[in-house]
Amino acid sequence: MASNALALIYHSSYNLELPGHVFPAHKYSHLYNRVKRDPVYASFDILLPKKADDAELELVHTKEYLDDLFGYEHTARTMYSELPLNRSIVESFMYGVGGTIYASELCDKHRFGFNMGGGYHHSFPDKAEGFCYLNDVAIAIRKQRETKPNQNALIIDLDLHQGNGNSYIFQHDDKVYTFSMHQGNLYPKKEISNLDVNLEPNTKDDEYLSILDTSLKQIRKDFDANIIYYVAGADPYEDDSLGELKVSMKGLKERDQMVRKFAESQNIPCVVTLAGGYARDFRDTVEIHFNTITAFGEK
Repeated sequence: MASNALALIYHSSYNLELPGHVFPAHKYSHLYNRVKRDPVYASFDILLPKKADDAELELVHTKEYLDDLFGYEHTARTMYSELPLNRSIVESFMYGVGGTIYASELCDKHRFGFNMGGGYHHSFPDKAEGFCYLNDVAIAIRKQRETKPNQNALIIDLDLHQGNGNSYIFQHDDKVYTFSMHQGNLYPKKEISNLDVNLEPNTKDDEYLSILDTSLKQIRKDFDANIIYYVAGADPYEDDSLGELKVSMKGLKERDQMVRKFAESQNIPCVVTLAGGYARDFRDTVEIHFNTITAFGEK
């Protein structure tokens, strides 16, 4: 049975068709359809986000970068996205940012705000990187700060790749704690998080979950969070095309449940975003993301 503690957010603009590209940006509509086929979640109201506006984007990103982005130009600031650049792609990212902002706002009413997109953790204030044009989590944290100036935000990033954009943006901000657990020998060039865990290739379920448990216990001692942003990448999966970790689908759901329990045990609301996932069988990526929804939606 699903819990009303979960708010799901989705916009059709999240979905992009990028034929031949390694990033499966059409996964969002498939995930939406997977939710709608499920007997438990089909009746859920899926909420529509607004598109982030210029003032919200400027909470993190520089004017020069945004000028290039909205000029739809591949420049030194935008080219390392490794994505095409056009109006529909920029709008997709703006709705994704809006979704994470909305998920944060809904945490006042629901325990978990779940953006069925977002997690663009490689984006920097002045440049794009790694399939990420806009940094939704960083923008949402700063947007929340407008009305909650004393809020302490914890970023739990369990994508295959380090959340380098967030680590850089918040490196001198004592109200944000950045935790990234990732395969250490992959992209990107590493920034310094409050807590970085560099995993070795071939890390399997038991070791992965044990390291995560130890890390969460350490964070609980180190930081008093009021809100959690969980970047729930699907790419630590054992059959991901970009990684060499060996975490099973079952192990990834246990990971998600562990993060939920960590939040619930301290009565901290949690915003969930999806981030990466490049399984050789595209359906596996969709199912891993759906399992994250069920991990946070189960009573």
